[in-house]
Amino acid sequence: MQQEEEDYFQSEDFLDILRRYTEAMDSGDTPYMDSDELIDVADYYMSKGKYQQAINATELALELHPSAEDPLAMMADIMFESRKWEEAIVWLNKVLDANPFDVQAWLNLSDAHLQMEHFAEALDSAEYALAIQPENKQALIQKAYALSRQERYQEADDVFTLYLSKCPDDELALYHSAFNLCFLDRFKEANDRLILAEELSDGLSPEHMNICLQRSYTEARIGNMQEALDALERSKSFTDPDTKVDYDLLSGHIYLLFQDKAKAAECFSEALSKSQDYLNTMRTIAQVFMDCQNFEDATYIFLKMEEMIKAPEYDDVRDDVLKAICPALAYCYYQTGHRYDFYNYLKMSISINPKDTQFFFKDIFPVGVPPEEYPYYIKNRFF
Repeated sequence: MQQEEEDYFQSEDFLDILRRYTEAMDSGDTPYMDSDELIDVADYYMSKGKYQQAINATELALELHPSAEDPLAMMADIMFESRKWEEAIVWLNKVLDANPFDVQAWLNLSDAHLQMEHFAEALDSAEYALAIQPENKQALIQKAYALSRQERYQEADDVFTLYLSKCPDDELALYHSAFNLCFLDRFKEANDRLILAEELSDGLSPEHMNICLQRSYTEARIGNMQEALDALERSKSFTDPDTKVDYDLLSGHIYLLFQDKAKAAECFSEALSKSQDYLNTMRTIAQVFMDCQNFEDATYIFLKMEEMIKAPEYDDVRDDVLKAICPALAYCYYQTGHRYDFYNYLKMSISINPKDTQFFFKDIFPVGVPPEEYPYYIKNRFF
């Protein structure tokens, strides 16, 4: 299709359209042209990455031919291709108002909502596409992504599994489905999918590094320390200058999963010595301890950070750091049974970061209890 389009743009018919359009625009006149002709001009400019010129031609088509549907679709395509997601959503909705059975528009709308992290809307759009074309593979994978990002992991796995039965060689879907399975603690199944994803990728996919990194985690989770370290080492072959991966932190995480605190400490010390953002690295190390169910050591690191930021040189970041660590500290104290510290940090977390507080405690408090009601709920339970 791309070659056909390129051939058309070289044809005498199109070159005549483009000449008439550019001559009129250069002279300041309005080129009174058919909608189809203006859309061809816009399509040509879009193929060259000249999005503003494509927009200009499409706006003229909308002005001269207000009842035509093609300019709506072209404007939606321009915004989508130029990754202007909010504008794309607006124009895609106009396309669908004119033609609610446009499957590609529903797919693009779902994609745009995923990019904007509007996961409920992304799911709705994918469902509409599936209602029109139940076997549409792109709609299936978008539905799986949207469900997973809403933490509906089992439902997401059902859809991932259905999609993979139709597209078993999609290494990107295998990677994302494995990532989703990790939230269900199904690490063996996740690892099996990552092994296949790595074989399919064979170093050629841009996701190969992430596949190896995720596999290092799942191998560790199923008790294969050397395989985990080997996968981590393989990922180094696929890094690029724009990708920042802290291999010391990741190695430390693996060693900690195997209760080798001495080796983990060496890795974490090395990570801190190289860090460009000392506080953020400390926070990541604390989160690693939390992931390994070592809440006492995580608490120690968070408290050390809290003490550090009292110094004047941290005035500019103090509030942001407290906002980040308070919910985690409250959770650590909950896990270690320090009731009063838990209660005090929980109240502080609710006031400065209710969103993360709800994330940490979503499995502890009943569904529907808002964070501001947590203190009243726990008084009867813990005190």
